[in-house]
Parts: sequence; C-alpha cells; structure tokens
Amino acid sequence: MDAQKLHSIRHECATLKDGSPHPSRPQIPVVVGQETWSRIHALFRELLASANSNIDLDIDPLAAVWSDALTDLCMFVRNAAAMDQSNQAAANSADIVSDIISTIRVTLRCEMTYPEAKKCGAAAGQALSNMATNNKPLQRQLMESEIRDCKSPIESIYLYLLASTNSKTNMAGLMLILNTIKDDDSLSKLLCTTETGQMLAGRVGEMFGESNDDEADEKTMLYVILEEIIQRGHLTLLLTTDPALEAYGLLNALAVYCNENPGPLVCSQIFDMSLLTAIARILTKCHDLLQNVWKSADDTELGDVGMDDIMAAHRSLASTVSILGTITTDIEQQLAVRVLDSGIVQQVIALLGLLSQNLPRIEKASTASTLPETESDLIKRLFMFKCSLIQIIGNISHNNTAAQNLIREQHGLALVLDHMRIDDNHPFIKEYAVVALRSLLENNPTSQAYVSDMEAKGVVQDPKLASAGIQASLDSSGHISVKREASTNTFNVKENSGT
Repeated sequence: MDAQKLHSIRHECATLKDGSPHPSRPQIPVVVGQETWSRIHALFRELLASANSNIDLDIDPLAAVWSDALTDLCMFVRNAAAMDQSNQAAANSADIVSDIISTIRVTLRCEMTYPEAKKCGAAAGQALSNMATNNKPLQRQLMESEIRDCKSPIESIYLYLLASTNSKTNMAGLMLILNTIKDDDSLSKLLCTTETGQMLAGRVGEMFGESNDDEADEKTMLYVILEEIIQRGHLTLLLTTDPALEAYGLLNALAVYCNENPGPLVCSQIFDMSLLTAIARILTKCHDLLQNVWKSADDTELGDVGMDDIMAAHRSLASTVSILGTITTDIEQQLAVRVLDSGIVQQVIALLGLLSQNLPRIEKASTASTLPETESDLIKRLFMFKCSLIQIIGNISHNNTAAQNLIREQHGLALVLDHMRIDDNHPFIKEYAVVALRSLLENNPTSQAYVSDMEAKGVVQDPKLASAGIQASLDSSGHISVKREASTNTFNVKENSGT
C-alpha cells in the first residue's frame, strides 16, 4: 500500500470515528446500519493485509499512520457497541470480532516501538470488551476459542491484553474476563481447569500480588475477578496440582476475602479438603526453603536459594498465616476436623520450631547486635511470624481436645511454653503464648499433667551476675535459689627481712 492510499484510508477511518454513536453526539442514530459495518470490515481487512505484506512495523514511518487508522476503526466499534446492543450482533455478523482480535495481536507486538500502536491496542481491547458485554454467546465463543481450544497459551487474546504495558489495555482485558465469568459457573470453571485458563488466572493473581496501590481501579478489578473464582470454589483448582510459592497473589486475594468475610459458615464453605491440603503444601515449601537458606554454617549466606524465591516465600507465608489466623478464629467444628486432617497443624508447628531455632530472641535491648546487617539478617526480619503461628495454634486448640492432643504429640505444647519469655524481636510474644497455653490446657488433664511433670534440669549462669559473685543453683526439689558467694580476694604481702 502506497502512502497516498494509506492516508486516504486514514482520512475515511477518522471520518467514521467522528460520526460514531456517542452520548456527546445525540444527533447521530445509535443503531449502525449493516452497510456501514461491511465497509468497516473491508477497511480492517485492507489495513491488516498491508501489515502482513508491505509495511514493516519496526522501521516504516507509515506504521504510525497505519496505527492511527486502525485506532479510529476500533473506537467506532467501541462506541457503537456501548451505545446499543443491537450493534453487537450486526458487527459480529460482519466478522468485526475477528478484525478486532487480529488488530490486538498485530499492534501489541509493536507497542514498544510506536506510541500509536499502544493506543491502538487499548482501543481494540476496549472494543472487544464492549462487544462482549452482556453478550453471552460471544463470551462463550471467546472462552472456547481463546482458552479451551488455544494450542499455544501465550497466543491467547486474553494474555495479550494482560501482557500489554498500557494500563488501559490491561483494564480492558480484565473487564472482558470479569464480564465473561461473572454469574457463570461453567465459564469460571473453564478458566480454572484448562492450561491456558490457569495461566491466565495465574497472571491475574500475579498482577494482584504485585500491585501496591490498594485504591487503584486495576487492583479493585483484579480482586473482583479473584473473588468470583473464590466464591465459586474454583480457587482450589488453581492451587491443588502443585501450588508454587509464586502463587502468592492468589493467596493474598484469599486472605483479603477471608478478612472481608470472616464468618465461620463462609469459611467452612470455601475451605474444602483440597484447598486446605494445598495450603499445607505451601507451608511445607516455605519450611523447606527456609531450612535450605539457614543451612549455612556461618549464617551469613543464603545457601542455594535466590532472593526472588525468598521474597515469594515471604509473601506466600504472610498471606497463608493471615488466612489461617482468620479461619481458625471461632472455627466451625467440621472445618476444624478438615484442618486437622490436612496436615496444616503439623506444618505450623514445624515452621514455629524452625523459626525458633534461627530467629534470635532478644531479651534486652542492650543485647541487640551492632554489627552490619548481612543478607541472612535481612531474611530473619522478613520471617517474623512466630506470634502469628502461636496464635493459630491457640485458635485451633480452643475447645478442641483432638487438636490439643495432636499439638502436644507434635511437641507444639513444649514450643509454646518455650516462648513464654520476653523477646524484643517479637513484641507481646509472651502474651500470645499465655493465651495459647490456656487453650491448649483447658479441659485436657493429659496436657495439664504434661506441663506439671516438667522439671528444671539445670540453671544457666549469667556471666555478669557471676562476675559480681552472684550464683544461681537448683535444689533437689527443683527450686531455684540465688546467693552471693563469700569473697575470695587474697592479698600477697611481701616479707620484710630487715637489715
């Protein structure tokens, strides 16, 4: 296509866009005739054909003009589809949907080169989203062709939209996904059971986990999509195969959902055995990764673990601990049984034990290290979860004899007792331990006897007290006594032999 021809098409496309139905143009009929749709389809075909033949999108200066022409066509479709639903059917019969999908694929490949292409991709995404709004046949058609039957997941139009560097394009893709799965159990399940769908849902979770702006429209849209998946019980389909620590975005959304819907009935409905087992595996992976990190003898290196993996573990564990803290509060009996059967309690205890071994307890501010912080020190600060883990142990054992016995048998009771000391690294950990201990011992004579039978084995001498002549000792009855030792100072006197 020569320059004159392309500029002529660009002018026609601009004229069409300016005459498209829009609230600001009440004089223009909202229903677009079939002849107009046929002409728009012909223009799409001509422009897209030129991209595949004689326009090099990487170097051709005409690429910007070409992008602008496609943008105008996409904006016409976007406006018309939003103004009247009959335009959706008419446009679809003219094969406009295929034109829009082709435009998205072509323009988003060169959006980093041309700002015009980035703008065109956003307009095309919005046009496709508007075409599918309240259009269940098209929604199903897109899900089947771009999700179920897609041979290469990265070629799915949904992933194209979410991979764009333009937030407007991302929002168009998210709106398309939400409108498709909302109130439709079969399409939501299709999203969570196919390879392409799981990749797409994982990308939504990743975007949610990476977003730090809780007030942003995009994060709200991401959460609403994940909320729909959670409410339909389909999140377990995304996590049960082999949940990766990189799935922290999905876990984060679940944590938010639990905080907003803390009722025991809601939690019991959402957390089936499969989802709880997946959460137990997440805890296991966090434990194993941290164990590998702290295996270094000199405690200054990361072992064989990369920092990205460590951050993923931190985010996953933070979300998982929040989830468990919520669902174990006033837990419903059936859910409590599932939690015990899932292996979660054993993993919580194992993590608490690992953290207790590797996170330093600071009983006095003066004992804090003044040495330069190492990478290992940084990691220790990232995993200050001991209070939360103790709280989970206390929650699940409340009025639950089976949980009390399991925790005692797994040495969790002894671990809780070991934390009934001041620790400036974990403020109020002693208070958390006291509350948990009450739940662990209440109405359980075996656990009460376990604590009563504990004996002091010895006394650790404080060097500062010892230097002052103060010694602690343990008598035969297990009582500790403190006393000051008699002075042992001696004086050497030089003998005077006289003269």
